[in-house]
Amino acid sequence: MKPGDFHLSRFLSYILHPLLIPTLAISALMLQPDLYAIVLPSNLKIWFLSMIFIFTLVIPASSVLILQKLNIVYSIELNHRTERTIPLLIASTSYMALLYFIRPTNIPPVFLYVLYSATFSLLAGLLINMVYKISLHTLGWGALAATLTGISIRLGMPMLPYIIISILLSGLAGYARLKENAHNQAQVYVGYIAGVSVIIMLVFLS
Repeated sequence: MKPGDFHLSRFLSYILHPLLIPTLAISALMLQPDLYAIVLPSNLKIWFLSMIFIFTLVIPASSVLILQKLNIVYSIELNHRTERTIPLLIASTSYMALLYFIRPTNIPPVFLYVLYSATFSLLAGLLINMVYKISLHTLGWGALAATLTGISIRLGMPMLPYIIISILLSGLAGYARLKENAHNQAQVYVGYIAGVSVIIMLVFLS
């Protein structure tokens, strides 16, 4: 591996981290000119994004740092399958708590759908991780690509550019994880397939 490749893969792993996906996805949807642009006030948008950022990124990431200080996990990168269980459980709980708090509010259903998709894909990652290590990066981005496709089909929204971007980013995430030797090809592909499959099941059940 060339030194430049290592630094690039590390950079991609950070900016494409699955914990960032809910905030990035909701922010992108809020930029859609015809999607609740009038119904959703600016102050509610800021509150909503702040809640998402705290519950889907700050709390899970902080828990990993605390667990590392307590020597429960070896590193913040969670390279070992066994050390992922507690952080994934905490993250899943935080995601579900977010849904519990915001569901009674006047939040557009499409945003709730994105958060439900993120929560179910995370729970799937938790269950699969108990027996097999997969790439959580490709699981998250695969789930997002499937979620955006489902929204586009069900609501008739022109979201092809977002879908294409999410697919390309999932490829970059997989590339980064392989370059860092964090996963093998099977783990990357299984992660992506699992993310897409969970959302397909969610669409059929909803």
